[in-house]
Amino acid sequence: MRTQLIILLMVCGMITACERRTDLSTAQDTATVRAWKNYDEQNQRRQAQQDAYDKQAKQAEQQLQAHAEMQKRADALLAGQEQMLKKQQENFARFQLILDTWENQQKQYQKYLDSLERK
Repeated sequence: MRTQLIILLMVCGMITACERRTDLSTAQDTATVRAWKNYDEQNQRRQAQQDAYDKQAKQAEQQLQAHAEMQKRADALLAGQEQMLKKQQENFARFQLILDTWENQQKQYQKYLDSLERK
């Protein structure tokens, strides 16, 4: 009887131990599932942040390109203005020369007219 009792206690202990192992492995599985879930959520947040950063970087690149185009247009306009100013200065110098020549001719003509009256 004693041996039967010992065997019965051993069998009950083994069954109980098996259930504990199952509970322990279930707890470990639950913890693993939670850890993977947290990991996936973190990855999703990081991916969302990366997507937002990529979107901002793309918008910044587009703005830089737009500014570069505006700068090119401004440079072209400035070059055109400088050419027009240079042409205007050349015309002014030419007209000034013409005016000086005309004034000299007028003075010479006036001298000629004055000399005719004296005679």
